[in-house]
Amino acid sequence: MKKLISASLASILLFVLIIFNGCEKDEIINNPVVSTKGIFILYEGVFQQPASYDYAFIDVANNTVQSNVYQNSNNGAFLNSYPDGMALYFNQDLFITAQGTYGQPGTIYKINSDDNRLDTFRNFGNNPYNFIIVNSKIYVTNIGGDYVSIMDLNFNSLIDSLAVGPNPSDLISALGNIYIAKASYTYENSVAVINISSNNVTKIFFSKPPISVANNTGGIYVSTYTSKKLYILDSITSQISDSISIQIPEPAIGTIVAGNPTTLYVLGVQDTSFSSNIGKKVYRYDLSTNNLDPNFSIEFSGTDDVYGIEYDPFESKIYIANSRGGTVNGEVRVYDKNGNLLNTYSDIGGKLPKRFAFKR
Repeated sequence: MKKLISASLASILLFVLIIFNGCEKDEIINNPVVSTKGIFILYEGVFQQPASYDYAFIDVANNTVQSNVYQNSNNGAFLNSYPDGMALYFNQDLFITAQGTYGQPGTIYKINSDDNRLDTFRNFGNNPYNFIIVNSKIYVTNIGGDYVSIMDLNFNSLIDSLAVGPNPSDLISALGNIYIAKASYTYENSVAVINISSNNVTKIFFSKPPISVANNTGGIYVSTYTSKKLYILDSITSQISDSISIQIPEPAIGTIVAGNPTTLYVLGVQDTSFSSNIGKKVYRYDLSTNNLDPNFSIEFSGTDDVYGIEYDPFESKIYIANSRGGTVNGEVRVYDKNGNLLNTYSDIGGKLPKRFAFKR
């Protein structure tokens, strides 16, 4: 549902959310949450409800869920609005980005993942959305702007700011470059490519917004909004080398995620009318045969949906964040690589779960 919503839609969204949101937030007990082995789940929360911006932790040893982990571990303090980026660095430092108010600076946090206490934070940018850490530097997309911010791991300084085109969103690192997708509502249909050694930026243009990028078997794959094609980029020239038509019943492909070396998981998107990248069905595409696997299917119905998806290569598991339409707390479903359901965490304590980070 929401990468950052434009200001012109904010009042409409507020009205809708006031109607739908009568749930009480879980009690904050102000007791630091100890995290050993498990999974962090970041949830975006609800518009203008600061207590809803937080994350949960699934303790895999006890098969339990701790909700509102940041507030419980930091004396009831809230994250900034719309937290959308999360990564665990060397199994210790948990980094989170939050967009903040539309058109204004957001926040990046560095958190001790053992006890979930805040280490440091910095306000910066123009709605910082997602990030990647490469060579001890953090590259952050500013979805409300047109640039990537680069900073050190302690946020002491902004090392650089690179123009990459409007509404940069998700990004990956591969083959010495950083590839940056765009929000579905952007007006420049380009993937920006940052050379990690030189910080030089080049662009690859498409007919529709390139909303997701994945790397597998040495190839860079791009999906574009309202299209059923996967584009393949040449890793040397950073240009489109080929495209693949994906025959799915949905009108478009959304998020694409790398699985094992010959697999891409592809989200089918049903509604492309409101800048949505939410789907009901996940497919498995075999890169060795260039075909969809007819025996694989992860499918949701009713108000259930795929709001976030991640593949854990260490345990060969697929994690799906189900927003349940955003009106109640979301859930997490865990599948094996073949699409068999392994576990369901029916209430992760927050609405609109989005990102995962795995603590080993």
